[in-house]
Amino acid sequence: MNIKRGRFDQIETVDSKPATSILDHFKAALPERFVMFDNACRGDALNLDLYGVDPEQDVAVVQVRHSFRRYRNGFLNQHKTYVLCGFNELTKQPFRHPVGAAAVRGSIRRDPDDPAASVRAAQRWMWEVTERQLANGIRQGDVLLVPERGQPKVAKEIGPQHTVGQSHEIRASRVVVTIDGRVWAYSPSVWHAKNQHDPIFADHEGWHSVRVAREEMAWNFSVRLGD
Repeated sequence: MNIKRGRFDQIETVDSKPATSILDHFKAALPERFVMFDNACRGDALNLDLYGVDPEQDVAVVQVRHSFRRYRNGFLNQHKTYVLCGFNELTKQPFRHPVGAAAVRGSIRRDPDDPAASVRAAQRWMWEVTERQLANGIRQGDVLLVPERGQPKVAKEIGPQHTVGQSHEIRASRVVVTIDGRVWAYSPSVWHAKNQHDPIFADHEGWHSVRVAREEMAWNFSVRLGD
């Protein structure tokens, strides 16, 4: 892909397609832009900038930027949140997930010409995995099944079923929780209680860690959306 970035590393075009067109595709998952300032230049504005996109996954990384001034001749303040956004694979409902800014910006410094690099970086940050683990993982919404080489050394048995992330039910012959609180399961499947995602199944017999995506603290207008 041919990519053009702006002064602040935001994407301006991807293969001559303007960023505004790409952002329009994800409109349902994003807050609405607005500008509201009075004659004394007091007020608020909300802008969106594209920082990454992966057409194959149909997801994007977007900076939600809230600018505001509260006093005449005061400083213009800004709150920024980076979000991974897209649509659930089954219901096509939009989702928005705040992610770590350092992960996004670092990926752009390392690979500015790959628009999907920041998407993968955001996902690695969410699930605290390596690139290889991300590639080998099986995803259901904000849950990722990651194949593990061995079995957890110290863990507590919690039975054949366990719910994570409030709505993702793990079913397996064994489900355990390690000392650090991570759930592992042997040859698991994951079912969604709200039926917003298709069930997923381990692609081989063995232990898998169950990663529930963490999320960054978000400013107003950019909080999490969807499951």
